Amino acid sequence: MTDPYDFHTKIRVRFNETDLQGHVNFAQYLNFFDLAIVEYMRSLDYDYPQMLAEGVDMLYVDAHTTYHSPAQFDEIIRLHCRIGKVGNTSLRYDIQIFSDYDDRLIATGEISAVTAEHGTWKKLRVPETIRQAAVN
Repeated sequence: MTDPYDFHTKIRVRFNETDLQGHVNFAQYLNFFDLAIVEYMRSLDYDYPQMLAEGVDMLYVDAHTTYHSPAQFDEIIRLHCRIGKVGNTSLRYDIQIFSDYDDRLIATGEISAVTAEHGTWKKLRVPETIRQAAVN
């Protein structure tokens, strides 16, 4: 197995994430993406509580998903995440999801976020910790 990004975390698909067709419902993938981002940021030692302590918040403003193959109940999936692009006050997270059983690509996507002052939502420059982790 070759990991496409330096970071990944694994989860097991729960029954409530599947639908009558027997696979993960399309809407669940945004939850998986969010989990990937949260765990990725934690791996950078810059988790959400740390951001808030510095007065920084992050607002998701755009999301895209492409579905490649279905994931099933009880399947272990790998959530890969990286920072794909950083602007002055915004950034894009790139996410890929693979089956841990057979390495098949399940979904790809991205979430764009704006960094803002916590509470006022005034745009802020993307913190240096995030900039250093970005893919160039």
